[in-house]
Formats: sequence, C-alpha cells, structure tokens
Amino acid sequence: MVDAGVSFGVGLLIGGLGLMLGWGLLWLVVGAIGLARETCGWAIFMSSVSSTAIAGGAMAGVLWVVDSARLGSSALHAGLAGVPLALLVAGFCRLEDGRRIGPAFLEGSRLMLHQLLGVHEEGCGHCHEKPVEEPPCHQKPCYEHSCHEKPCEGKP
Repeated sequence: MVDAGVSFGVGLLIGGLGLMLGWGLLWLVVGAIGLARETCGWAIFMSSVSSTAIAGGAMAGVLWVVDSARLGSSALHAGLAGVPLALLVAGFCRLEDGRRIGPAFLEGSRLMLHQLLGVHEEGCGHCHEKPVEEPPCHQKPCYEHSCHEKPCEGKP
C-alpha cells in the first residue's frame, strides 16, 4: 500500500513538472518570437528560459531517482493524470465575479500572448492594411447622425 502511494505521489510530481515544462516551452517560444520582433524584453525571455530549465531539470532528476520498475505501475499512471484532472475540475469552478476559472484563464493567456507578440500594435499584425468589405454602418443598424454625413450615407 505504501509502495502504491509512493508511486502515485511520484506520478503527481512527474505530471506537474511535465505540465510546467510544457507551459514553459510554450512561453519560451512566445518570448523568443517577441524578442525577435522587439515587442517584449529580455526579462520575459529569460524568465521563460529559467522556468523551462528548472522544470526540465527537476523532472529529469525525479526520473533519474525513481526505480525503473516503478515507472510501469498503474498507481504512477493514475498520478500522472492527477494534475491535469485537478486543473480540469478547477477550471469549472467560479471566480468571485462569477466567471469560470478555465475560460478566464484562457482569455488572460490569449491577451498576454497578443501583448507579447505585439499583435495589436501598429504595423505588426497588419490589421490596418486589410480592406473592409463594406462601411461599418452597412454592417449593423446605425442611429448616429454623424454616420450619415459620411460617404456611407446612401445605405440600403
């Protein structure tokens, strides 16, 4: 029973470190692209490098210390699934403002990604160069008087 508990704990540790390593690698790539585009500084990139190196080193250390026979146990495999399942369950909980944690986390990550990559800064996402198919007042009902003084006055 103790052996199964140790295997489960090692699985939780490896699962958490693996998740941390994957997250660190994602932000390492984002930081490298942001650094190349000059939309983020060296501090972001070095933070990504350090978190990836720490997670990778710790995971390698745990795998080196663990007995190879333990790596095939079902308790370890259950432990590996423990961290992602805990995050999945936590994602359905609500924040104080009523939003769910999962979608709020994904939205925050998306905004941080866009900020680091400079997607919404002038010239880098090239959004300003895309032609608009029709004037904005043709896309939805318009009740502004100033809109009808512009070239789109003859809307259908």
